[in-house]
Amino acid sequence: MAVRLLFLLFVIILVGFSYISLLNGQHIQFFLSATRQMEVTVSELAILSFSLGAAMVILGTLVKDVTMASKNWKERRERQRREAARARVAKAAELSQKGMLSEAAKELERSLSVNPDDREALDLLSTVETERKNLLEAVKALTRVKQIVPSDLSVFFRLANLYRQMNDLDNACSLLKAIEDSEGENPRAWEALRDIHLLRKEMVPAYAMQKKIMKYKGKAAMADDQALFDALRYEKAVVRMEEGKTDDAERRLRELIKDQPTLCASYIALSEYMRARGNIEGATELLLRGFRATRNAVFLIKLEDMGVETESPQAMIGVYTELLQEFPSDFDVNLFMGKFFLRLEMNDEAVEQLLKAESLEPERQSVHILLAEAFRRRGRYESACQHYQRAFGYKRRYLIPFRCTGCGTATIKWSARCPGCGIWDGYAIDHGRREYAAPASVR
Repeated sequence: MAVRLLFLLFVIILVGFSYISLLNGQHIQFFLSATRQMEVTVSELAILSFSLGAAMVILGTLVKDVTMASKNWKERRERQRREAARARVAKAAELSQKGMLSEAAKELERSLSVNPDDREALDLLSTVETERKNLLEAVKALTRVKQIVPSDLSVFFRLANLYRQMNDLDNACSLLKAIEDSEGENPRAWEALRDIHLLRKEMVPAYAMQKKIMKYKGKAAMADDQALFDALRYEKAVVRMEEGKTDDAERRLRELIKDQPTLCASYIALSEYMRARGNIEGATELLLRGFRATRNAVFLIKLEDMGVETESPQAMIGVYTELLQEFPSDFDVNLFMGKFFLRLEMNDEAVEQLLKAESLEPERQSVHILLAEAFRRRGRYESACQHYQRAFGYKRRYLIPFRCTGCGTATIKWSARCPGCGIWDGYAIDHGRREYAAPASVR
């Protein structure tokens, strides 16, 4: 429209100049160069100058209008493409909710080919690829989101979790440390770093992270937080012992026993250290102290092993006698004393003691397997068979297994930490239980 108006104005002015030219016929010399010249009227020169200027203005305006129209067309087309891409993202979200993950991924890829910086599409693609177990593709999508919005820490956490699922713990740690560096105090990042250190069995760094968490939470710390902190205190003491820093390790274990008297592992580690140094009496007292505090039968096993290895069975019998006076109705004390007699081939004493244990807990399989073995050694095969039947499911051995209270894994070797589920202090003696069992009569 502007070009038309300019052209109309040009025509009107041109007609006006032509009329003036007819009225003013004076000629002047117009030099084209140093040697060439021509005669023109003043009006003709003015008309020519105006025509050239007007033509340039009209041409410039025409170019501007064409450029603007082209730009508007491109923007309109790009807007239409983006709207179509957004519609694909919405469709992909619906497909994802219906479980049609492959179709959703295709729609998102088409959308991103038009709008590669669409955060919502990248975010959804990461979720879809994670559900499809295409973790590498999910990482690529989230990495792009992190580049677009580098300040969004939730993306860092999600990326770290993906790397952890891929067992790429180095990259996971790098992202979590980046969060820690930017935030200063971030308990969520500390917890994630702690868990990675635990997976790597890096107990000292895990202890450092848990210590930060406990300090940050203060009185708001949960019982599980405290239990894990105590377990990691134990692990750090063990590492110090392995490094030869025995004084520091002993100090840490004694402090842990004082602060957390029910943690079996600290008693056992410290008793083994004292035993290695030849302090048998101190090790024995410490194991007895641990049993009194926890009533865990692992201390009886450790005491028994130490009595056998030091060739002092009478001392061990004295320990059991003392414990029986203190805990006369304790099933474990009665059972393990009978088991110790059996180990020493004192079969009559073993039978007598094991029958006392059976009277306390007649449904326990462990006492039946030991009684069966004791009767077998005495040649009382009928009674032995009866007890073997009550202990159905056990192999013919008298090693009583431990069972993890966390995951249920059974083992004959006690450990401070379960290798299956990773909890500390979870092993307890598994006597077994038969609901239909009845006390065996001695024949």
